[in-house]
Amino acid sequence: MDSIRQQATDRPDAGIWIEPFWNDTPIKTYLFDAFSVLLPAGEQFVISVVESSALRLPPTSTLAEQSRRFVAEERAHQRAHRLYNQQLEKQGFEVRKYEHGIEKDLDALRSKLSLNAQLSLAAAFEHVTAVTSRIALRDGGLLSTRVSPQTRLWRWHCAEEVAHQHVTTDLLQALGVPYWQRILYFLAASALMSFDVLRHLYGFARLDIARGRVSAKRMRQATGRLLLRDGANLALLAAGWAAYFLPLKALAAADCQ
Repeated sequence: MDSIRQQATDRPDAGIWIEPFWNDTPIKTYLFDAFSVLLPAGEQFVISVVESSALRLPPTSTLAEQSRRFVAEERAHQRAHRLYNQQLEKQGFEVRKYEHGIEKDLDALRSKLSLNAQLSLAAAFEHVTAVTSRIALRDGGLLSTRVSPQTRLWRWHCAEEVAHQHVTTDLLQALGVPYWQRILYFLAASALMSFDVLRHLYGFARLDIARGRVSAKRMRQATGRLLLRDGANLALLAAGWAAYFLPLKALAAADCQ
């Protein structure tokens, strides 16, 4: 894991784009690339919220220590995906344009929402990310079994997301955030993330089709295979998403399974 982090953070010139579609098919490659676009700004939002929320805890508490470790891991993810996104930009994708829009939206939310509301959003982002990470890592999951710098990076990131996902929900419980607020912002966060991921995915596909890197026919075939062959993964993704409607204690038990 440390060697993966070292490669991701210390080698911005690493040649990681040896294959045009590292995750087996164009659509599955675009899916993870689209998630990566969200991560630098999204991780910064979550880091800021967790740091502020942890200040309300006794500094020697277990949750305060877990929050500090969470922040350190999120900063490492943020650095890695900034470099990842720089590689996407070098391929001609308008990643910085997308990133600026996400940063602007999250800055606006930070300035307008209470800390409890921000924590509700952060916990929602973390739940969706952790559920997606579980499906990516499972046997027959959404990540390619081929070994590459990209798959190593994503497996490291996904494993840490699954391991520390409880921190934001533990903070919700410790700070007494009500159920209605948690669910309201979960629905909002899910809609925002879905819109952005699909928008980025579509932008990547449209550009690659326009410049002949992939044909429209191949894209349709790859999308069809995703819907048919990965039906179980998509069903598990939906079930994991819906688990957030459980009370926090039940959700914590489900996350440990």
